Amino acid sequence: MKVLVTGGAGFLGSSLVEKLIEQGHQVAVVDDLSRGKASQVHPDAKLFIADASVEGSLDEALQWLGSLDLIHHLAAINGTKRFHEQADLVIRTNVNSTHVALSLAQEQNARVVVYSSPEAYGETNEMPLKPTTWSSFPPASLHQRHAYGASKYLDEVAAHHAVRVHGLDVRIVRPFNAYGPRLLGDQEGQVIAMMFARAMQGEPIIVHGDGSQTRSFTWIDDVVDGAYKAGQINGCNGMSFNLGRPEEVSILDLANRIASLTKTSVIHGEGYPGDSLRRLPDVASCQYLAWEASTSLDEGLKLMFNALQ
Repeated sequence: MKVLVTGGAGFLGSSLVEKLIEQGHQVAVVDDLSRGKASQVHPDAKLFIADASVEGSLDEALQWLGSLDLIHHLAAINGTKRFHEQADLVIRTNVNSTHVALSLAQEQNARVVVYSSPEAYGETNEMPLKPTTWSSFPPASLHQRHAYGASKYLDEVAAHHAVRVHGLDVRIVRPFNAYGPRLLGDQEGQVIAMMFARAMQGEPIIVHGDGSQTRSFTWIDDVVDGAYKAGQINGCNGMSFNLGRPEEVSILDLANRIASLTKTSVIHGEGYPGDSLRRLPDVASCQYLAWEASTSLDEGLKLMFNALQ
């Protein structure tokens, strides 16, 4: 297949590109390298440096491919700190890039895998999170946290509009806290990588708030396997898949596990406003992909620790 991957130089995108190349697909990558790295892109893929949220930004990649069978649309602004500080950029980039990807897919009659997020559920208390779970967002005046989640919710609205109105073949995947050695651990990074970054520097791990908030953490290879299958299997048009390990782990428990591996300590810091209290995925729809997350959290943390040493 001829495949375009937006955001393909990032943590998840570059890992997916490797899988696509290994399976014999021709792959073009569009990434502005604001968070991704050119060095992470498989040498057999073609990288085009461009902002995927701008109209026409995918044209050069399409010209190189000649035609298009599939788009994996990952391009987005991520990182909790940025949700609060750059809400306007988060919304503009995430929503516009999805519009650009869906428009190109319609022109080319190509299949699309849209990468959403459990953040699209907002602060709902219903667990586990199902494809039919209602999203719940607080008043926007309280904080900017849900700039990202709301943009991902709108991405899903746009995806289903494309299915119903234009007959486009679109699937939605929601990776649940994917982690692995390439995950960024700077101040705009994500929780496991940030914890490892501090620990590897001999500093105590910081837990936001009391650490009772829970998440589902999923090893990168498992997420890539599910995402790849979502793009390959027929008959899944309009379906959504929670790519997560259905194990609810508190942030404090996570910190203690990493501290045990790295021989460091845990301290508590100020929490983020709007931080969801619980997240646990319902993965029933993943049976259509013949997929499950097989790597336990302890196994994954050891793999990541060994890779970072």
